[in-house]
Amino acid sequence: MAAEGLLAEYPELRPFVLPNVRLTGIRIGAGAYGSVEEVAVPGAICAAKKIHDIFLDRSEIPAAEIRRATAQFVRECQLISTLDHQNIVKFLGVAFFPGSRLPALVMERLLTSLHDLLDPETDPPPPPNTPKPFFPLSLKCSILHNVACGLAYLHERTPPVIHRDLSARNVLLNSGMVAKIVDLGVARIVPRMRTAATMTKGPGASVYMPPEASAPAKSNAQKSKYDASIDVFSLGVVAIFTIGEVFPCDPVAATYLDEETGLLVARTELQRRAEYMRHVNEQLRASGQLRGDHPLIRLIQQCLHNGPHKRPSIREVLRLLEEARAGARDSGWEEVQAAQTQPRNQSSERDLQSRVQELQQQLQSRNQENADLQSSVQELHSRNQAKDRELAEARQQLRQKEEQLRSSEALVADFQKTLQQRDSEPTQRTKTQSSLLPTAIPHSTQVNIKPRKLTVQCHRKKTAPCEMFRGSATTDGRFAYFTPRDSNSVYQYECSTEKWEELPSCPYQNSRLVIIDRELTAVGGYDGSYTNKLYTLRQRKWVEKYPPMNTARSDTAVVTTSDGEHLIVIGGYVGGVSWTATVELFQVKSRRWYQLTDLPQPLQFPSATICGDLVHVVGLGDDGYSCSLAALPSSDKPIPPQSIPHLISWKPLPPLPLTRSTAATLCGQLVLIGGDRSGSPVNSIHQLVDGQWVEIGSMTSRRYDCLVASPSPDKIIIVGGVGAEDSVEECVVV
Repeated sequence: MAAEGLLAEYPELRPFVLPNVRLTGIRIGAGAYGSVEEVAVPGAICAAKKIHDIFLDRSEIPAAEIRRATAQFVRECQLISTLDHQNIVKFLGVAFFPGSRLPALVMERLLTSLHDLLDPETDPPPPPNTPKPFFPLSLKCSILHNVACGLAYLHERTPPVIHRDLSARNVLLNSGMVAKIVDLGVARIVPRMRTAATMTKGPGASVYMPPEASAPAKSNAQKSKYDASIDVFSLGVVAIFTIGEVFPCDPVAATYLDEETGLLVARTELQRRAEYMRHVNEQLRASGQLRGDHPLIRLIQQCLHNGPHKRPSIREVLRLLEEARAGARDSGWEEVQAAQTQPRNQSSERDLQSRVQELQQQLQSRNQENADLQSSVQELHSRNQAKDRELAEARQQLRQKEEQLRSSEALVADFQKTLQQRDSEPTQRTKTQSSLLPTAIPHSTQVNIKPRKLTVQCHRKKTAPCEMFRGSATTDGRFAYFTPRDSNSVYQYECSTEKWEELPSCPYQNSRLVIIDRELTAVGGYDGSYTNKLYTLRQRKWVEKYPPMNTARSDTAVVTTSDGEHLIVIGGYVGGVSWTATVELFQVKSRRWYQLTDLPQPLQFPSATICGDLVHVVGLGDDGYSCSLAALPSSDKPIPPQSIPHLISWKPLPPLPLTRSTAATLCGQLVLIGGDRSGSPVNSIHQLVDGQWVEIGSMTSRRYDCLVASPSPDKIIIVGGVGAEDSVEECVVV
């Protein structure tokens, strides 16, 4: 799901969102379900854990499972945001990266994991019998002590927290070899520490799980009953790995051959665990890492006890680790171990220190690169601000020129109206109707242009991000906006660069897009029921800025007058098999709705356009209508009820040359884009000239029910339609 949609569904995630997070292109680690990437935040290099987007596209994964995983991510963020301990990896927030529909968890960047330190996976692998670096017992005890301190912090919170997935991979180390626990994705908050609760069976890697976490409860085979001692058991396995420096794999088969019967018999969990511990002891003794007087052997035996209540508490583990560390120093065991190991690799400790210094230098270099990048970004930001000021001044000058042009055109329109009134017959009825009308203020910024035949050419452009037909389109000059039918997705197309961008989804499907007061607005729509609401996109959020219409509907036709003072909503679908002929007028300044004269008959999937002060509307058939808006009053003046019936009068257009065409305006003239002839799409473009439809050009693709936007008087953008799907063309007058 998209970032805004996810934040709308989980608003509690919004406080954790970090701005200006950038991927550096370095992958720290990867797994079956996700990866850990290096990221740059202002002033630091961090790490980000992200889930692969491919899981959203797999049909075998139910939607409920995706929502459950997302909710688990939100709970993890809420939990770890409350944790503050030197042995817990610090949580910084969440980030959304371009092209990803799922958030990433951002945390502090550490050097390596305990698993990779003890058993590094190199490419290519080292030659056989290559000696390993020497890790003194005091360092191992210190690392285990750090892990136990982190677990104690979790277990002794109110309420307590159980990690449930402790492993050597989830223990990270910084440059000072301080260990920190990470990945609380399956952690659980429990009411009491040593009371068993029914939870998911085997939440972590099986080699780290105690018997009770794998034994199913009677009521549910997917659940087991266990308590916080699961973390103590996992710590014991981590201690085995730390001592032996070899990953304690589980080679024990699930069945064994019974010598008496000669049959394969399934091992019980306790039998499997006992066989596994015997194998681990043999492995450690063969490697020379385990002796009977090893300071940690007592701790390991107690942590790995099959009975959860016979394992020590985390506080007892801390005490045993402190005793082991002191015992190693007092007995000279560490010196013996060093003497046994040193001949393998006398320079190993120096190699480790050199590696730590190398990693520290790399981290400092990354921080310096990030600081340089931030400085460049600030410089570019200052330049952009200066350009924005210049652009604002240019726009102000353009608005002043438009005001001057509007005043001149208003005088021309008044003059034309005076001539029409003088030429008309002064009947008593006309005088009566004229006395009822308010003083008309011209609304259009262009005078009706005498029809002349145009010539157009079409050029193919970059394809749309999805198939579109019977939807809606509008433009503010720089951008064109499109929404397909049966969808609430909205796409923005930059006319100069052909760049597509998906905007936040509309609240309703089958809404109609229009620009009101320089803002994108969605009119009507359907989402289980039909709506009469208008939603405006502000700061990437859809808000109700204007009062609702009188009639709830979808798939309507909408136009605004050239001065932006009036919105006209024509026809639309109201449910069942019913299409309405209702026409409503909205005055932007006074924020009032009025019902005008209905269409002579309803039109299915109407499309409308404005040419001068004439509104033209066509439907799926070969019929269409037009009316004059010359009598509309100023948007800030109320319309007297008695004058409403006389504001507009619909007149039929000549029969359309094709069905299912889309109406548009080119150089002030009415044109029809595409159409359907005997069930097949065509690529013709027709113009109404002196009451006749004339073909003036052809598109590169055949289509009908397409979407059309006009960013300038002599150019239109044509998108989609039946037969062309995601094709985009630009049609210009030549």
